Amino acid sequence: MHVFFGDMAAQFIGWADSPFQREVGFASLGFAAVGFLAFRGSFDMRVAAITGPACFLLGAAGGHIIEIVRTGDFALGNAGVILYTGLFLPFIGFALLWLKHRHPYQAAQGPMAMN
Repeated sequence: MHVFFGDMAAQFIGWADSPFQREVGFASLGFAAVGFLAFRGSFDMRVAAITGPACFLLGAAGGHIIEIVRTGDFALGNAGVILYTGLFLPFIGFALLWLKHRHPYQAAQGPMAMN
């Protein structure tokens, strides 16, 4: 959204359009690429794939909260779903990673196991 529809994304957040939106968009593309690489990667790769976006999302959520306090910007893109996803997605990601670590996949065994 920030790369191809920057003006619309900025308006949704309640901010002015900025060249920095392209940078945010390409950072998101990089996070997505690492996520695809981690899909079948090691546990360490999955930790990395969650840590980078988590830092970004939590930092962005902090920025949105600062804007709410300083300027009273309660636009839906600043104080709504974007804020909530920025706060909750990192915790969901780390919770799923912890569950995967705690309960690793074990291939089925026995005569009914599929090869």
